[in-house]
This record gives sequence, structure tokens and C-alpha cells, in this order.
Amino acid sequence: MSYENLQASFDSLAQEIVVYAFALRDGERKHMMRELCLIAGQIAQLVQGRADEVKILCALDGTIHRANSMVNAVEQCENIRERTARHYLGNRHTCRD
Repeated sequence: MSYENLQASFDSLAQEIVVYAFALRDGERKHMMRELCLIAGQIAQLVQGRADEVKILCALDGTIHRANSMVNAVEQCENIRERTARHYLGNRHTCRD
């Protein structure tokens, strides 16, 4: 696959992760992040030795970082939501007694 095609796939997948992160299940998000890293590795191999290698690798790193930050934020929201629900149900149960 050419650099341009890989870069387009990488950009598209990164956008999906960021835009749909809240709609995706945990396993889906993790799978997509693994796929994103695999594509980044393929791009890194293709651009090795090019004059713009560092620029491309820095851009890949920044995009992966942003996508991973979004995934982490979603996981934190889910954890807070779960703890809040447990707390609410626990208090509700206590109030009935």
C-alpha cells in the first residue's frame, strides 16, 4: 500500500475514534487504537529515510496521542458514570430501610 493510501486510512480511523468514541464499546475502541498503531508502524517503515520523515512521524505521534486521550477520557467518564450509579442505587436502597 502506498504512503498516501496508508495516511488516508490512518486519518480516517483516527477521526472515527475521536468522533465516535462515546458510541463505541470498550473493546471496539481498543481494537481501533491497535489498528491505528499498526498503520502508523507501516507508515513509519515507508517513510524511513525520507527528508520529511521526522515531520511525518511527529504528526503521527500527535494524532495517536489525541485519539488515545479521547479514549482515556471516555473510559474515565464511563467509570464515573458507573460509580455514580452504584452510589445512587446504594443510597436509594439505604433510604428505603
